[in-house]
Amino acid sequence: MGLYHCEGIILRTRVFGEADRIVTLLTKEKGKIEAVARGARRPRNRLVGVTQQFSYLRGLIFTGKNLDQLSQAELIKSFAPLRDDLLKMAYATWWAELLDVFLPLAEVNTEIFLFTLAGLVVLEQTPDPMLVSRAFELRLLRYLGYDPVLDHCVRCQEGAHGSLAGFAPVEGGMLCRICATSAGEKLIPLRPSALAELRALYAADLRAVARRPVDPTLGNELGRLLFAFIQWRAEKPLKSLAFLQSLLVWQEPSGS
Repeated sequence: MGLYHCEGIILRTRVFGEADRIVTLLTKEKGKIEAVARGARRPRNRLVGVTQQFSYLRGLIFTGKNLDQLSQAELIKSFAPLRDDLLKMAYATWWAELLDVFLPLAEVNTEIFLFTLAGLVVLEQTPDPMLVSRAFELRLLRYLGYDPVLDHCVRCQEGAHGSLAGFAPVEGGMLCRICATSAGEKLIPLRPSALAELRALYAADLRAVARRPVDPTLGNELGRLLFAFIQWRAEKPLKSLAFLQSLLVWQEPSGS
Protein backbone atom coordinates (compact mmCIF):
# COMPACT_ATOMS: atom_id res chain seq x y z
CA MET A 1 0.00 0.00 0.00
CA GLY A 2 1.48 3.34 -1.09
CA LEU A 3 0.74 6.82 0.13
CA TYR A 4 0.90 10.32 -1.28
CA HIS A 5 0.35 13.93 -0.23
CA CYS A 6 -1.93 16.21 -2.19
CA GLU A 7 -3.81 19.50 -2.08
CA GLY A 8 -7.44 19.26 -3.09
CA ILE A 9 -10.85 20.91 -3.24
CA ILE A 10 -13.80 18.75 -2.23
CA LEU A 11 -16.28 18.71 -5.10
CA ARG A 12 -18.80 16.42 -3.45
CA THR A 13 -19.30 13.92 -0.66
CA ARG A 14 -21.50 10.89 -0.34
CA VAL A 15 -22.45 8.49 2.42
CA PHE A 16 -20.47 5.27 2.66
CA GLY A 17 -21.23 2.60 5.21
CA GLU A 18 -22.43 3.53 8.68
CA ALA A 19 -20.04 6.34 9.52
CA ASP A 20 -17.81 7.03 6.51
CA ARG A 21 -17.82 9.45 3.61
CA ILE A 22 -16.50 9.13 0.10
CA VAL A 23 -15.07 12.45 -1.01
CA THR A 24 -14.45 13.50 -4.60
CA LEU A 25 -11.43 15.77 -4.69
CA LEU A 26 -10.04 17.97 -7.42
CA THR A 27 -6.34 17.82 -6.61
CA LYS A 28 -3.34 19.71 -7.85
CA GLU A 29 -1.13 16.65 -8.10
CA LYS A 30 -3.45 13.83 -9.22
CA GLY A 31 -6.42 15.47 -10.91
CA LYS A 32 -9.83 14.29 -9.81
CA ILE A 33 -9.72 11.46 -7.28
CA GLU A 34 -12.06 9.66 -4.91
CA ALA A 35 -11.13 8.58 -1.39
CA VAL A 36 -12.96 7.25 1.64
CA ALA A 37 -12.77 9.26 4.84
CA ARG A 38 -13.22 6.71 7.62
CA GLY A 39 -15.47 7.85 10.44
CA ALA A 40 -16.00 11.30 8.90
CA ARG A 41 -19.69 11.25 9.79
CA ARG A 42 -19.00 10.76 13.50
CA PRO A 43 -19.23 14.11 15.36
CA ARG A 44 -15.87 13.81 17.11
CA ASN A 45 -13.89 12.40 14.22
CA ARG A 46 -10.88 14.51 13.19
CA LEU A 47 -12.01 14.44 9.54
CA VAL A 48 -15.48 15.90 10.12
CA GLY A 49 -14.52 19.55 9.71
CA VAL A 50 -12.18 19.09 6.76
CA THR A 51 -14.46 16.96 4.59
CA GLN A 52 -17.20 19.52 4.00
CA GLN A 53 -18.04 20.34 0.38
CA PHE A 54 -15.82 23.08 -1.14
CA SER A 55 -13.14 22.70 1.58
CA TYR A 56 -9.58 23.19 0.37
CA LEU A 57 -7.28 20.82 2.21
CA ARG A 58 -3.87 19.24 2.31
CA GLY A 59 -4.20 15.49 2.72
CA LEU A 60 -2.28 12.29 3.21
CA ILE A 61 -3.86 9.50 1.19
CA PHE A 62 -3.21 5.77 1.22
CA THR A 63 -3.72 3.99 -2.08
CA GLY A 64 -6.10 1.06 -1.86
CA LYS A 65 -6.98 -1.83 -4.09
CA ASN A 66 -10.45 -0.50 -4.88
CA LEU A 67 -10.62 2.88 -3.16
CA ASP A 68 -8.01 5.23 -1.73
CA GLN A 69 -8.28 6.33 1.89
CA LEU A 70 -7.94 9.84 3.26
CA SER A 71 -5.83 9.20 6.34
CA GLN A 72 -4.96 12.72 7.48
CA ALA A 73 -6.09 16.16 6.39
CA GLU A 74 -5.23 19.74 7.22
CA LEU A 75 -7.70 22.46 6.33
CA ILE A 76 -6.16 25.23 4.22
CA LYS A 77 -9.39 27.18 3.56
CA SER A 78 -12.89 26.16 4.56
CA PHE A 79 -14.93 28.31 2.12
CA ALA A 80 -17.62 28.26 4.81
CA PRO A 81 -19.34 31.41 3.44
CA LEU A 82 -20.21 29.41 0.32
CA ARG A 83 -22.12 26.91 2.45
CA ASP A 84 -23.78 29.60 4.56
CA ASP A 85 -25.24 31.62 1.66
CA LEU A 86 -27.93 29.74 -0.27
CA LEU A 87 -27.33 31.43 -3.63
CA LYS A 88 -23.55 31.17 -3.44
CA MET A 89 -23.87 27.54 -2.36
CA ALA A 90 -26.03 26.89 -5.43
CA TYR A 91 -23.43 28.45 -7.74
CA ALA A 92 -20.54 26.62 -6.06
CA THR A 93 -22.44 23.32 -6.26
CA TRP A 94 -23.09 23.98 -9.96
CA TRP A 95 -19.39 24.55 -10.58
CA ALA A 96 -18.50 21.44 -8.60
CA GLU A 97 -20.92 19.30 -10.60
CA LEU A 98 -19.51 20.63 -13.88
CA LEU A 99 -16.01 19.65 -12.80
CA ASP A 100 -17.15 16.26 -11.56
CA VAL A 101 -19.10 15.47 -14.73
CA PHE A 102 -16.56 16.65 -17.28
CA LEU A 103 -13.25 15.73 -15.69
CA PRO A 104 -12.09 12.10 -15.85
CA LEU A 105 -10.49 10.47 -12.84
CA ALA A 106 -6.73 10.73 -12.35
CA GLU A 107 -6.05 13.15 -15.20
CA VAL A 108 -3.82 15.94 -13.95
CA ASN A 109 -4.82 19.45 -15.01
CA THR A 110 -3.08 22.06 -12.89
CA GLU A 111 -4.63 24.96 -14.83
CA ILE A 112 -8.16 23.84 -14.05
CA PHE A 113 -7.27 23.26 -10.39
CA LEU A 114 -5.77 26.74 -9.97
CA PHE A 115 -8.61 28.36 -11.93
CA THR A 116 -11.21 26.62 -9.75
CA LEU A 117 -9.45 27.66 -6.55
CA ALA A 118 -9.27 31.27 -7.73
CA GLY A 119 -12.91 31.13 -8.82
CA LEU A 120 -14.09 29.97 -5.39
CA VAL A 121 -12.15 32.79 -3.72
CA VAL A 122 -13.88 35.33 -5.98
CA LEU A 123 -17.28 33.68 -5.55
CA GLU A 124 -16.91 33.84 -1.77
CA GLN A 125 -16.37 37.61 -1.90
CA THR A 126 -18.65 38.84 -4.68
CA PRO A 127 -22.08 40.22 -3.70
CA ASP A 128 -23.76 39.01 -6.92
CA PRO A 129 -22.30 35.85 -8.50
CA MET A 130 -24.26 35.87 -11.76
CA LEU A 131 -21.73 37.43 -14.14
CA VAL A 132 -18.79 35.76 -12.37
CA SER A 133 -20.43 32.40 -12.99
CA ARG A 134 -20.90 33.16 -16.69
CA ALA A 135 -17.19 33.93 -16.94
CA PHE A 136 -16.29 30.79 -14.99
CA GLU A 137 -18.50 28.61 -17.21
CA LEU A 138 -17.00 30.02 -20.40
CA ARG A 139 -13.41 29.67 -19.25
CA LEU A 140 -14.00 26.14 -17.98
CA LEU A 141 -15.46 25.17 -21.36
CA ARG A 142 -12.32 26.52 -22.99
CA TYR A 143 -10.05 24.58 -20.63
CA LEU A 144 -12.04 21.44 -21.45
CA GLY A 145 -11.82 22.06 -25.19
CA TYR A 146 -15.56 22.66 -25.60
CA ASP A 147 -15.47 26.31 -26.70
CA PRO A 148 -18.75 27.43 -28.24
CA VAL A 149 -18.18 29.09 -31.63
CA LEU A 150 -19.18 32.72 -31.19
CA ASP A 151 -17.40 34.73 -33.88
CA HIS A 152 -18.69 33.07 -37.06
CA CYS A 153 -21.21 30.57 -38.37
CA VAL A 154 -20.29 27.12 -37.11
CA ARG A 155 -21.53 25.52 -40.35
CA CYS A 156 -20.29 27.64 -43.24
CA GLN A 157 -17.51 29.43 -41.33
CA GLU A 158 -18.72 32.67 -42.84
CA GLY A 159 -21.02 35.44 -41.85
CA ALA A 160 -20.46 38.92 -40.56
CA HIS A 161 -21.55 39.50 -37.00
CA GLY A 162 -24.75 41.18 -38.15
CA SER A 163 -25.80 38.10 -40.14
CA LEU A 164 -25.59 35.65 -37.22
CA ALA A 165 -29.11 34.50 -36.39
CA GLY A 166 -28.62 32.79 -33.05
CA PHE A 167 -26.95 30.01 -31.09
CA ALA A 168 -27.58 26.33 -31.82
CA PRO A 169 -26.58 24.19 -28.78
CA VAL A 170 -26.47 20.95 -30.78
CA GLU A 171 -24.20 22.58 -33.39
CA GLY A 172 -22.00 24.08 -30.71
CA GLY A 173 -22.09 27.64 -31.96
CA MET A 174 -23.72 30.48 -33.83
CA LEU A 175 -25.53 29.99 -37.14
CA CYS A 176 -25.90 32.58 -39.86
CA ARG A 177 -29.37 33.28 -41.23
CA ILE A 178 -28.86 31.20 -44.36
CA CYS A 179 -27.60 28.11 -42.51
CA ALA A 180 -30.24 28.47 -39.82
CA THR A 181 -33.00 28.53 -42.45
CA SER A 182 -31.66 25.49 -44.33
CA ALA A 183 -30.97 23.49 -41.16
CA GLY A 184 -34.25 24.27 -39.45
CA GLU A 185 -32.38 24.45 -36.13
CA LYS A 186 -34.06 25.79 -33.01
CA LEU A 187 -31.89 28.73 -32.07
CA ILE A 188 -31.32 30.67 -28.87
CA PRO A 189 -31.58 34.36 -29.80
CA LEU A 190 -28.76 36.59 -28.67
CA ARG A 191 -28.51 40.36 -28.91
CA PRO A 192 -25.30 41.69 -30.52
CA SER A 193 -24.38 43.33 -27.19
CA ALA A 194 -24.78 40.01 -25.38
CA LEU A 195 -22.68 38.22 -27.99
CA ALA A 196 -19.96 40.85 -27.56
CA GLU A 197 -20.12 40.35 -23.79
CA LEU A 198 -19.66 36.59 -24.18
CA ARG A 199 -16.55 37.12 -26.28
CA ALA A 200 -15.17 39.59 -23.75
CA LEU A 201 -15.73 37.27 -20.79
CA TYR A 202 -13.37 34.68 -22.28
CA ALA A 203 -10.38 36.86 -21.49
CA ALA A 204 -11.72 38.66 -18.42
CA ASP A 205 -10.13 38.27 -15.00
CA LEU A 206 -12.74 36.92 -12.57
CA ARG A 207 -11.75 39.55 -10.00
CA ALA A 208 -12.47 42.32 -12.51
CA VAL A 209 -15.80 40.72 -13.47
CA ALA A 210 -16.80 40.59 -9.80
CA ARG A 211 -16.34 44.37 -9.49
CA ARG A 212 -18.66 45.16 -12.38
CA PRO A 213 -22.33 46.01 -11.84
CA VAL A 214 -24.53 43.09 -12.79
CA ASP A 215 -27.25 43.48 -15.38
CA PRO A 216 -29.71 40.65 -14.55
CA THR A 217 -31.22 40.74 -18.04
CA LEU A 218 -27.81 40.27 -19.62
CA GLY A 219 -26.77 37.60 -17.12
CA ASN A 220 -29.93 35.60 -17.77
CA GLU A 221 -29.54 35.95 -21.53
CA LEU A 222 -26.00 34.57 -21.39
CA GLY A 223 -27.14 31.89 -18.97
CA ARG A 224 -29.81 30.58 -21.33
CA LEU A 225 -27.16 29.99 -23.98
CA LEU A 226 -24.50 28.49 -21.72
CA PHE A 227 -26.87 26.32 -19.70
CA ALA A 228 -28.34 24.81 -22.87
CA PHE A 229 -24.92 24.18 -24.37
CA ILE A 230 -23.48 22.67 -21.18
CA GLN A 231 -26.54 20.49 -20.68
CA TRP A 232 -26.19 19.15 -24.22
CA ARG A 233 -22.48 18.45 -23.75
CA ALA A 234 -23.10 16.68 -20.45
CA GLU A 235 -25.57 14.27 -22.09
CA LYS A 236 -27.46 13.85 -18.82
CA PRO A 237 -29.54 16.01 -16.45
CA LEU A 238 -27.51 18.20 -14.12
CA LYS A 239 -29.24 18.31 -10.74
CA SER A 240 -27.45 21.41 -9.49
CA LEU A 241 -28.54 23.38 -12.56
CA ALA A 242 -32.23 22.77 -11.85
CA PHE A 243 -31.74 23.94 -8.26
CA LEU A 244 -29.80 27.04 -9.32
CA GLN A 245 -32.41 27.97 -11.92
CA SER A 246 -35.20 27.60 -9.36
CA LEU A 247 -33.42 30.08 -7.09
CA LEU A 248 -32.85 32.53 -9.93
CA VAL A 249 -36.53 32.42 -10.89
CA TRP A 250 -37.50 32.97 -7.25
CA GLN A 251 -35.21 35.99 -7.07
CA GLU A 252 -36.61 37.70 -10.15
CA PRO A 253 -38.56 40.86 -9.33
CA SER A 254 -42.30 40.58 -9.79
CA GLY A 255 -43.57 41.88 -13.09
CA SER A 256 -40.27 41.19 -14.88
